[in-house]
Order: sequence, then structure tokens, then C-alpha cells
Amino acid sequence: MAPFDGRQVIAVFAPSYPPAFLGGGPARSLDALVGAAASRYDIAVLAPDRDLGGSGPLAVISNRWIARDGSTVMYVSSGPRDVLAGLTAARRRAPQVLYLNSFFNPVFSILPHVLWRFGFWGRPVRLMAPRGEMGRGALGRRSLKKKMFMVLFRILRLNHGLVWHASSPAEADDIRQIWGDGADIIIRENETRLPGVASTPILAPAGSPVRLVYLARIVEHKGLAIALEALASCTAQVRFDILGGFEDVGYAARCQAAAAALPPNVEARFWGPAEPESIRAILEDRDILLLPTAGENFAHSVAEALSASCVVIASHTTPWTRTLSSGGGHAVTERTVEAWERALSNFVNLDAESLLQARLGAMRAYNRWKSRPQDMHVFDQVSLRHTQDVSDD
Repeated sequence: MAPFDGRQVIAVFAPSYPPAFLGGGPARSLDALVGAAASRYDIAVLAPDRDLGGSGPLAVISNRWIARDGSTVMYVSSGPRDVLAGLTAARRRAPQVLYLNSFFNPVFSILPHVLWRFGFWGRPVRLMAPRGEMGRGALGRRSLKKKMFMVLFRILRLNHGLVWHASSPAEADDIRQIWGDGADIIIRENETRLPGVASTPILAPAGSPVRLVYLARIVEHKGLAIALEALASCTAQVRFDILGGFEDVGYAARCQAAAAALPPNVEARFWGPAEPESIRAILEDRDILLLPTAGENFAHSVAEALSASCVVIASHTTPWTRTLSSGGGHAVTERTVEAWERALSNFVNLDAESLLQARLGAMRAYNRWKSRPQDMHVFDQVSLRHTQDVSDD
């Protein structure tokens, strides 16, 4: 392969991309990642023209390249002919890097991989961001189908030459657990479009209930039912706003039943998904974010909450445990109702001054996190590595 020259061409495959938002944090992280590199690379994004579970197309122009924030995006319709046309249009740009943002997505990961095996793309570097899909909790869902595909992936030798993008050391460990210690991994935290310093907290008027918020898809993996069931023993005055879309009928029924069974002092309200542009304003008006997740590779909502000086109570299975333990909130070590009852009790019973101090602690924790020196952008790392490899040849 010839060395990169000029502006390197990177084809980004995105199962969800703004203005889509129902898929949660990955779309916002990917948008920030592309935006941070758009001035240095010729980036072409291929994404569906529908949101996750959406019944109609997004308010975008479909099946043609359009300019967006310094990059080029094609929102592809779901028909096979349109998908093939989109992939062919991406190939014409002669990408030197393919950046895939899912392992199991049929159209925006599996198909590009298989086409690579048959020479469709030439010889680009393949950079795979599994977005938490290699975690034990994620693999436990539809595990047979996923295991079958991973076997096929090995049979086709698609893992050979693949570079992985892990957003945390824990995600890198998950990848090695499945693909071996020889897996080629770049560890680089996800990008965000968040401010350099957190907003200053303003508490609600005296006598107001403690304001809790949940901001995630309503699926078992995210654990909303655990939070609701833990609040059943709460004696403080609490308002719990739930922002996220239902994706599983059975789990939705469990959450709604748990909310209906709460005592009169706890008010839980389902608001549906929140538009990304409104999220920080919502969080600035809340005291505590709850995230009883089975595991996250990044957890964009935690960064957003801390940037709004909103205390975070989350499972310890996120990259944020150290930040939360240093003043940002609390990392719950067990994913049980009993453990969450104890964790919630320590915060919802705080007086107004103590709650303000907790939010100031979240503000300081965010500012420390945001001011840390960062490794170079993942695209820069791939570019530098490839240039060195070519020079060695």
C-alpha cells in the first residue's frame, strides 16, 4: 500500500448518526469524533436515513453526499439497491481507512467487512470501534446469533489485520478476552462536544423534592427497573424524570409497573427520548443522574451530567468509577436493588446545603476530567502508525 499523502480519505460507517438520536450516546460520540478530525482528513460518513426504531426517514436528503460540519455524509435508504449504491459511492472515494462503529450491525459493519474480504475496498486499514459490544453483558443478549457470527468472522479471517478502537482499558480487556492478547488495539477515550468547564449548580427552591433523572434507552442492559425498584423504599420527597425510549415491550411493562408501585413521596414520570440539544439544560435542572447499567464502554450521559454539575450514581462497570469516587458521585459495586437502595439513601436524604456541596463536587470532578491531557485523536494514531509501517517496509 502506498503511503498516505495529502488529506487522507476515511470512510466512516455509522449505524446511527445525527440528526438521529434514539440510539443514545454512540451517535453523539461519533459526531464529536468526526468533527474533531474534519479539518485534517477527508471524511465520508455512510449512515442510515432513519433513526433507531424510527417509522419514517430523518429530515435529511437521502442517497447523495451532503456537507455536514466539515465532513461529507450520505444518509442511505434501507433498500438493497440504495445500500449498494451508497457503498459503491464510498468506494469511489478510495478510502485509506474504513472506520466501522459496530461489530454486529449487518449493513454498516458485516457487509463492509465481507466486501473487504473480496477486494471491494482495495487495501485500506480497517479500524473497528465495537462501542461496548464485546462486553460480557452485551454479548449475553442474542448470544447464539452473535457467537455464530464471530465464528464466521474467524473462518473468513476478517480479524487478520484488523485494528480495534477501544474507548477505555476495560473495553480493550474485553476485546482481548475474545480475540486474544495479540489483538491490535488503540485505546482512545471517546470525543465529546462538551464545554471546557462545568456549569455552576443552582439548587431548586427550599422544600423542593430531590430531582433525579434517567437518561438512556429503556432496555434491560441500562437497568432502569433496578432504580425504580430501589426507590420503593425511599422516604424522601423525590421527583424522578425518565428520558428514553422503550425498545422492549416486556421490560417496558416491568418499568411501568415499578413506577406505578412507588410510594406517594416518589413521583416518576416517563418523558420519552430527549433531543440532544436540550440534554444539558435538562441536566442543569436536575440533582442526580441514575445509571444502573450492566456495562458501558464510555457512557456519554455521565460526561453530560457532570458537565452540568449533576451528581452521578452509576454502576461500577463504566470508565467513570474513579471520577465518581473522587467527588463526581458514587459508583455502585453491585447491580442489585439492595445495593441501589443504599446508594440512593446516601444522596436523596441530604439537606439542601449538603446536596449543593455534592453538586459542586460533581462540577470539580468534571473540570479535572476535562483538563487532563489527551492522547492524539484515534485517526491521527492510525495515520502515524501506518506511515511508520510503510517507512519500515
